[in-house]
Amino acid sequence: MSPTAPEPRIIRATPDCAVELLALQRTCFREEAELYGEPDIAPLTQTLDGLLADFLAQTVLGAWTDGRLVGSVRARCEQEVCEIGRLVVHPDHRCKGLGTALMAAIERAYPEAATYELFTGERSERNLRLYRRLGYSAAGSRVVSPRLTLVLLRKPGRSGRKDIAH
Repeated sequence: MSPTAPEPRIIRATPDCAVELLALQRTCFREEAELYGEPDIAPLTQTLDGLLADFLAQTVLGAWTDGRLVGSVRARCEQEVCEIGRLVVHPDHRCKGLGTALMAAIERAYPEAATYELFTGERSERNLRLYRRLGYSAAGSRVVSPRLTLVLLRKPGRSGRKDIAH
């Protein structure tokens, strides 16, 4: 982070910021949709009701600077597998360590996880570089459409267990 800009404060988000989070999500995923020629990717079609449901089923973290939401990530853990999703950082705040900080915070929220998992597009080079730098490696893929294939990335959890069957 720049010494002149305040450090973002990462805390658990609440449903009262859902409208702002949905706007940020759409801003951030619009680039992905354009990259793949897929205007109807799930993050862009998610409704406010769908996002509000996420608050009930997942841990949603937000990063605020000067009272403005500039980043977010969410996750849930089932059977020692922490599924991470929807990491977003406002374009004005990218390449300053915020994505790394959000990922560290969401992993800390699930110290019991034996494995962390997430998906990203196979051509999303910036995302792939970040996740690989954070210790994630490719573990499979899922074809969403003829133009979009998602890569499954995994990282062992702090428990050190690598014997989880998937």
